[in-house]
Amino acid sequence: MVEFTLWDIVRNLLLAARWTIALSLIAFVGGGVVGLALLVLRQTGNRWAEHAVAGYVQLFQGTPLLMQLVLAYFGIALFGVQASR
Repeated sequence: MVEFTLWDIVRNLLLAARWTIALSLIAFVGGGVVGLALLVLRQTGNRWAEHAVAGYVQLFQGTPLLMQLVLAYFGIALFGVQASR
């Protein structure tokens, strides 16, 4: 049986925190960029763009996040991408 010292546990938690912070920053910046792009498209005055953005927003606001994640995970298999290894 493998025994972990307190330092092993703390080191692993710090490594995990680093990844969590990095991925959170990427998500915040990416969400801001996408949100800004949608705002600009919605304000252009082009009816088609306004309806496309409104549909996109309604789709993502109208479905639960867990359902979106499940569809994304299992849906990419339809395009030949293997998500599990």
